[in-house]
Amino acid sequence: MSGSRNRRRAIALGLAIVALTGVALATPVAVLRLDPGGRLYALADGERYEYSYQQSIYLVPVIEEHVRDGDTLRIVRVRSRDLRAVEYFRWDGQIRREGDEFVQDAPPNHVSSLSLRITTEGAQRLRGAAFDISLRPEFGESVVSVTPASAPRLFALIGHS
Repeated sequence: MSGSRNRRRAIALGLAIVALTGVALATPVAVLRLDPGGRLYALADGERYEYSYQQSIYLVPVIEEHVRDGDTLRIVRVRSRDLRAVEYFRWDGQIRREGDEFVQDAPPNHVSSLSLRITTEGAQRLRGAAFDISLRPEFGESVVSVTPASAPRLFALIGHS
């Protein structure tokens, strides 16, 4: 009799664990969605990531710091070792020196998505706490749409919707 009771408890516990796991995997989480392909990368609200590339006129590296702000993306600041690459943005406000880089804070801005044209020379990359993507090897020479979204945790874990 106690063996039957223990078996029922074990089955009940197993079902509870399966149900809780299912709920946890179905719970929506904040992600950055890259299309084409519907690739998903964890990016919580308020979390930053970098978009880096080689600037096409001065042929120098540039890093744009972006942040997820709810259902929008916002560029926070830009930095480069070449002053001209930062000046190219033509933003109001002071450009300052931080170590060996020139840095400027972005004016207020919000977009629902970014369109990035991937080029041969661009060396474009997206880098966050949970991802580091070299865009050309992943997408070829195309246009990549970057959108803040939410997806079930399971999809975020496997990286696709």
